[in-house]
Amino acid sequence: MHTKLSRVSQNRDLPGIQVTNPVYYLQKVSQFQLLPISKFDIVFLGDSITEECEWIELLENPQIKNRGISSDTTMGILPRLEDIVIAQPAKVFIMVGINNLIHYQQSPAEILADYRKIVIEICDRSPQTKIFIQSVLPINRAKSGLNVSEREIVQLNFYLKELAAEYSLIYIELYSYLSNEQGELKDLYTLDGVHLNGQAYSLWKQVIAKYI
Repeated sequence: MHTKLSRVSQNRDLPGIQVTNPVYYLQKVSQFQLLPISKFDIVFLGDSITEECEWIELLENPQIKNRGISSDTTMGILPRLEDIVIAQPAKVFIMVGINNLIHYQQSPAEILADYRKIVIEICDRSPQTKIFIQSVLPINRAKSGLNVSEREIVQLNFYLKELAAEYSLIYIELYSYLSNEQGELKDLYTLDGVHLNGQAYSLWKQVIAKYI
């Protein structure tokens, strides 16, 4: 168990941190603080799209730690990095950004700025950790009712690919595997237009299995 409290646990009011469900966010963080990460672990870090997958079973690897939180953003991940970097995990797979677009209407450039901070903190404080940046996934506007443009997601992914190259990280392109010709999340992979079903996670597994 970590003896050092994270920055989130030190300040329960979350000043300046943008999360759409702060109570749920804090409840999840408090659970994570009781479940330490080891230097041999593989951390999946992100929002509900990460949280909803049974990664240990899907990838048949008990070293995986799921650190996804529903509705999380780059702004929400930054203050909870402490509990990850202090553990010096073997690998971190990151996917975050869609909620920045949906709930906060941030530009891809604004999201990139926070994403860069996440990468720098992990690189500086846990230099042996291998970082994998996963592309933000498409959404299905008809099913979701959301008005996030495909162009914004594509632009954000372009920035993330450049960020990975800048820091010699591995960029994992998932967007094209799940999108249709219009750049939207395929109907067969989702019920609500944003979140994924088992078929989608099975495909995700195929893409990332070689990196685990």
